[in-house]
Amino acid sequence: MANAEYKVNNVVMTVSYENVKFDLKRISSGLEGARYDPEVFPGVAYRASKPKASFLIFASGKANCVGANTVEGAEGATESLTEQLRDLGFGVGEPETEVQNMVASVDFHREFDLEDIARNFHHAEYNPEVFPGLVFRTEGTSVAFLLFVKGEGVCVGAKSEDEIERGIDRVAEALE
Repeated sequence: MANAEYKVNNVVMTVSYENVKFDLKRISSGLEGARYDPEVFPGVAYRASKPKASFLIFASGKANCVGANTVEGAEGATESLTEQLRDLGFGVGEPETEVQNMVASVDFHREFDLEDIARNFHHAEYNPEVFPGLVFRTEGTSVAFLLFVKGEGVCVGAKSEDEIERGIDRVAEALE
């Protein structure tokens, strides 16, 4: 990998329980700290403490897990939620899970000339009057970076740490 360091800050994972309809009122009253206001949002918002993650749980049997900083943490939080749902009387099996997005902060250990990058790369977007970072899309992938003058950035759109590392390499090679 290029001379850069990264840290995953957020893993977004979809969680699908098959052949179940959730009673959201029962879930919100049975899970400590869960919130449900159907007039505001059609799902239960639940923050798990160990491992730390948050869930949006829907009547369809689907949920979104956010806030874990590793895939293993998201999986562990999902296992914990599954056990709690079973304790509440829901006959749920093991859910199908899929990482949808990983967000990582990146230090490239160099400064960037954002105006020069914007001029020379058609897949770069920079409007400093609106936002101080440059959006750099890696061609052929869903991975994109927000790059800042001081050499730091944010990687979004990756579904694995391998994709983050390949994206960092592509950015570093393109901007050599």
